[in-house]
Amino acid sequence: MVIFQENVSFDHYFATYPLAANPPGEPAFVAKPSTPAVNGLSGGLMTNNPNSAAPFRLSRSQAVTCDQDHDYTHEQQAMNSGLMNKFVEFTAVSSAACDSGFGKKLVMGYYDGNTVTALWNYAQNFAMSDNFYGTGFGPSTPGALNLISGQTHGASVVRDVGTAARQVRGGTVLADARPAVDDCVTG
Repeated sequence: MVIFQENVSFDHYFATYPLAANPPGEPAFVAKPSTPAVNGLSGGLMTNNPNSAAPFRLSRSQAVTCDQDHDYTHEQQAMNSGLMNKFVEFTAVSSAACDSGFGKKLVMGYYDGNTVTALWNYAQNFAMSDNFYGTGFGPSTPGALNLISGQTHGASVVRDVGTAARQVRGGTVLADARPAVDDCVTG
């Protein structure tokens, strides 16, 4: 089984793993002895983060947030030639429905084991890749195809559902094409 995050960073769920805040009124998470730390938010990345907003913990009352912008160009701009310091400027989504009162800095919010307890328990019992990066930027469909098959080529447009023909060119998936039988979204 493979569980992969979509449209959020590794730090969104595992920034401080295996150390949870364990505030009063929330279920406590205590890691197994000798659990290794991840390459996440610690030390200077917590206190002197290069992004224009500091990382902050989201509580259980803030368990539902919108995803970050995962447009191909915006992801490249956020990475800023490897400096990794423009996420607020280029991948934040700010709207009345999405900002939860945080505005553009919501993209810097993270959960810990008190909120995403199931994911942290999976990490305690199975393998986790904290230094794994996708080979391409962009939306969901190419990323999911690439994760499973190692490529985004070999696709065909069975029927034209509006923009599908523009999202698959020469057999390569270029955008967030929807499967022909996907009845969960319009368009």
